[in-house]
Amino acid sequence: MKAPLPINIWTEVQPAADCRLCNSPDEHRHNVPVYRLSVCDLCWQQAQDGWPKEAEPILFAALANAGLLIPDRNDRGLLPRQYAPPKDYAL
Repeated sequence: MKAPLPINIWTEVQPAADCRLCNSPDEHRHNVPVYRLSVCDLCWQQAQDGWPKEAEPILFAALANAGLLIPDRNDRGLLPRQYAPPKDYAL
């Protein structure tokens, strides 16, 4: 008998009503699977070159709550908006 597959809670979770970074009630959301949160369009656009330093406490908490690794900083010293975790690390 095979063990049941684990449930991917990210696909089961509905996005928060407000942006996790600025609390804006913006209707257009961007799901950010590597941080397991959703953000408004303005925060998404402003993070094109990396998340602002002010967002780091929220991003670190989101990563810790999901048991995810903190990504390496980019050339600008910011956390990247998107990144690929190690291949042996399951999202």
